[in-house]
Amino acid sequence: MNKKLEHRLQNLPTNSGVYLYKDRNGNIIYIGKAKNLKNRIKSYFLNIGKHQQFKTEILVRKIHDLEYIITDTELEALLLESNLIKKHKPKYNILLKDDRSYPYIRITKELYPRIFITRKIVKDGSKYLGPYTNVKAIRHLLKSLKDVFRIRTCRHHITEEAISKKKFKLCLNYHIKICNGACCGLEDSVVYGKKVKNIIAFLNGNDRELMKELKGNMLKASSEMKFEEAALYRDQLKVLQDFSLQQKVENADMSARDYFAVVVEDNDACCVVFKVRNGRLIARNQYFLDGVYQKAVTEILEEFVKIYYSQQNIDLPEIVLLQTEIDDSGTVKDWLSELKGKVVNIIFPKIGEKSRMIFLAEKNARLLLNDMKLEKLKKDYTPRSLESLKRDLRLPKLPAIIECFDISHFAGRQTVASLVCFKNAKPFKSRYRKFKIQTVEGIDDFASMREVVRRRYTRLKVEATKENPLPDLIMVDGGKGQLSSAVAILSELGLSDIPIIGLAKRLEEVFLPGESEPEMIPRTSSALKLLQQLRDEAHRFAITFHRDLRGKAQVSSQLDGIKGLGPKKKELLLKTFGSVKKIREASTEEILAVKGITAEIEVA
Repeated sequence: MNKKLEHRLQNLPTNSGVYLYKDRNGNIIYIGKAKNLKNRIKSYFLNIGKHQQFKTEILVRKIHDLEYIITDTELEALLLESNLIKKHKPKYNILLKDDRSYPYIRITKELYPRIFITRKIVKDGSKYLGPYTNVKAIRHLLKSLKDVFRIRTCRHHITEEAISKKKFKLCLNYHIKICNGACCGLEDSVVYGKKVKNIIAFLNGNDRELMKELKGNMLKASSEMKFEEAALYRDQLKVLQDFSLQQKVENADMSARDYFAVVVEDNDACCVVFKVRNGRLIARNQYFLDGVYQKAVTEILEEFVKIYYSQQNIDLPEIVLLQTEIDDSGTVKDWLSELKGKVVNIIFPKIGEKSRMIFLAEKNARLLLNDMKLEKLKKDYTPRSLESLKRDLRLPKLPAIIECFDISHFAGRQTVASLVCFKNAKPFKSRYRKFKIQTVEGIDDFASMREVVRRRYTRLKVEATKENPLPDLIMVDGGKGQLSSAVAILSELGLSDIPIIGLAKRLEEVFLPGESEPEMIPRTSSALKLLQQLRDEAHRFAITFHRDLRGKAQVSSQLDGIKGLGPKKKELLLKTFGSVKKIREASTEEILAVKGITAEIEVA
């Protein structure tokens, strides 16, 4: 412990407040609140080696400095703590894992309000509902409500003046009867506003009174023989009923309530919130948390409740039901009551219907966390063939990046080499390379292999980065000779620590440096199949390159010897006619019509 920190610990106040721990670089690593700052902060340092959670031990060792902010009450400290955590996102506090803003439904404050999904809160008088975690479901619901209630989807700022000046034109939505032409004043603003209030009521779970009213309006319109109007009410009622039927949980208790349950595994946690309004389950929101390693469920739950209700425009219930008791329930209750403007009760149900709902929320959280971990495993999935290759070749680490060389020539002429790369057992084409052999005459695969390996790794050794690293395994197409040639160059370049092998075609034998006998990998092994796939891909790539060069050389040779016809004019003729055959078949007039081709060349 440094002297500066010792001095601060000796002069701590006994007031309530918030404390901020910093590392040696001045970064805030943890923020907490306390009823008594002196007692709370000193408890960290007096109990070194005795903390129940190993993570706390690590935190204490990293504390290099601290700051504190005094508040009048513990409730003020809770509010300040919440704001500071959102601002600084300290490493050792529990944080939302995806750190993204969840969407809200925004109802604008206009003559004809718009209703749409947004992730930004704008303080312009608009009303916000949410946040929602199931974006797909809320989009579907909102579209259905807007279509059947004929709520406008345009972005026009409609005013009385704009309507009087006929500033806007009717769009397609009006003609297909999913909008009543609000932009042109064809719908009464009071009637439109009533529809918006109905949608808000439904989204808030107040659907029973709304459906009762719509049913009454439908019957009344029908009795008055206003069948088109009655059909409209019928459609609205059907949409509401369809979505209401999706909410299977009902309760005679009409009080608004939120149920919380959390499931923890290693450093990950999932918290599920059931929102019940008017006795009906209207939403299941799930949140993934990070930074929970070795933290107790009670601590995670308490911190999450603070995170959840500190979000803007959150719909506060009358009752909050938690999976387990939390230490600071009194302060949290006072804070929530102050936010809502009336008493919010916190309950920890043990039996009955409320306990069943908590159990259901916990079950959902466990399934969601398992799904998240499965997705994580898929992303970090290691192909079995790489594990087999590591085992069979006794490699020091998993060969995630493998590079393979192949030499190709035609009777010793136009020798080329190919390099292909596999990353996680799949072709990684951005690292494929082609080489024209420059220093070797005739047939000499060993010398060609030396040249290409030297050229490749002389450059990569200098340019290697975290994103473009040296390979974990090098493979050459061939037996002992090709392998020895490549090994000699790697040793010369100081890269002899990179594992290298050769694969001979005849018996699919794998040769290792310094071994006289081949390593026999079973033919059924996924490791051998991966090596064969690499070798075949390198061979295909080399042959394709060689054929391209040979084709260009043949075309070029047929136009050689024509006096005054240089490379650029050859290219011009080939581009115009497409082939040597068509040039030969073309008339003198057609050839001379090509810009840049003159009679002197043709005559020559």
